[in-house]
Amino acid sequence: KRMILVPDESWCWMYDERHQTLVLDLSDNMQFAAAIPAKQLVEKKAFSETFTVDDSSLYFHFLECLGEFPFTDPERVQIVLNAIAAVKFVKPLVSHSWYYRDVDMVSDTPELGEVFSVVTEHMYGDVMVISPGDKASLCIVISHSIQLDEDNVLKQSSICKLMNNKLLPYQAAVQYLSKMA
Repeated sequence: KRMILVPDESWCWMYDERHQTLVLDLSDNMQFAAAIPAKQLVEKKAFSETFTVDDSSLYFHFLECLGEFPFTDPERVQIVLNAIAAVKFVKPLVSHSWYYRDVDMVSDTPELGEVFSVVTEHMYGDVMVISPGDKASLCIVISHSIQLDEDNVLKQSSICKLMNNKLLPYQAAVQYLSKMA
C-alpha cells in the first residue's frame, strides 16, 4: 500500500527562527523540515505562508517525474517537498559548474522535472531540474549523494545550479558512462 502524503489547505510553510529552518507544517503535530541551509534562503525571519494550489501541482508533477526511480515513498516525498521549498524560497545561486564534466548534450531548455545525470571527477549522480533556464538550471540532487571533490559532497535533496552543458540526458547516460568505463 502506498503511503504518499496528499497536500491539503491546512499545510503551511514557516520559518523556525529558533532552529533556523524552513518548515512545512502538515498539521496533526507533523512537520517537515526542509534540507535547505539557512544561508540559501531568501527570508530568514519568521513568516508563514499557505501551501498553494501551485505548490500542489508542482508536488504531483515532481512525484510523477520521480515515478520510475526506486525510492521509498518517504524518500520521494522528501525530495519533492525539498524541491518545492527550493523553487519558492531559495535565493539565486551561483553555478559551481567546474566540478562537472561538459557533456554538451542538451540543445533546448530542460523541462521542469526532467532528470539528468551529472559526471564529476569522482563519480556520477542524478539530479532533477526544478527551475529550468536557457543557460543554467536549478536542480535538486536525487542520488544518495554526489562527490564533487576530495572535500565536498552534495547530499540527496541538496540544491545546486548547473550549466545546462553539464546535464547528461538520463537515457543517454547509460551509453555515455559505459564508454567511460
